[in-house]
Amino acid sequence: MKKMFFCFFVFSMILISSEIVLAENTNLSIVSAEWLYKNLQNESVFVLDIRKVEDYKEGHIPGALSLTYAAWRTTDNNLSCQLPHKDELTDTVCYSGMRADTHVIIVGNTDTYQQRINATRVAWTLKYAGIKRPSILDGGFKKWARHNYPISTEWVKRQRSKYRCQFNENVVTSKRVLESHLKDVAIIDVRPERLYKGLIEDPMLKRKGHIPGAINLPYTLVFKQDGTFEDREKLESIATKALGNSKDREIVALCCTGQFASSWWFVLSEVLGYKNAKIYDGSMEEWCGDKNAPLVDETGK
Repeated sequence: MKKMFFCFFVFSMILISSEIVLAENTNLSIVSAEWLYKNLQNESVFVLDIRKVEDYKEGHIPGALSLTYAAWRTTDNNLSCQLPHKDELTDTVCYSGMRADTHVIIVGNTDTYQQRINATRVAWTLKYAGIKRPSILDGGFKKWARHNYPISTEWVKRQRSKYRCQFNENVVTSKRVLESHLKDVAIIDVRPERLYKGLIEDPMLKRKGHIPGAINLPYTLVFKQDGTFEDREKLESIATKALGNSKDREIVALCCTGQFASSWWFVLSEVLGYKNAKIYDGSMEEWCGDKNAPLVDETGK
């Protein structure tokens, strides 16, 4: 009897300890390679590889599903980076096998800012699709490989899910809505300072400058030079200095096309806990296309 009780006790401790490892981290939006290695076999963890197919074929995290960044965006109304249409996004999510409660770990490359921001854009798109826990592997696939963790070349297929996206309209805003609430929201322009001020022109935009009242928080502040995210304490300090202490204020992030805006949206909403952060998906590409939309050009030209 004592032996049976001891075995049950040991089994319970193992089970509890494994649950604690997951529980301590499931709310994290940025996960380390070490954490993913420890939790890779957990059924609730879903690894999504958004790199190019050729990169995936050369080697990927075991069990990772390949759905490249291109699957999570579209072009629409002459705008180059838009959310997919709802039926298309639902089909993509169902194809992947995701459900609303799936803990999705997004894995990408991190050599360039664009590659790093591909991951935050996909996280935002998943959040829009109703996926509650999109996370990003800090440092991407290279961080995993540098730890000499297992790498697979097996093509992964998953069973389709029956999930119907419960779209979260609270993470996105439009030009019409922004124009009507211009003085009521905090606008974050994540472009480089010279573009924000209108000191240089962006060939994609028909005009230069920034929306009146917009705060400049360049996307480069989000990442360290090695491609990992900046420390939470530093990000918190930058955000507080720019936006104040309240995390209930409505915040709209924008950039040139809506892609790079996801860098600060991800930090504010998913890492720092701001409750009302959105992306203006049309961003300056749409805004500057309207000759009547107000702009501040700090060159005075």
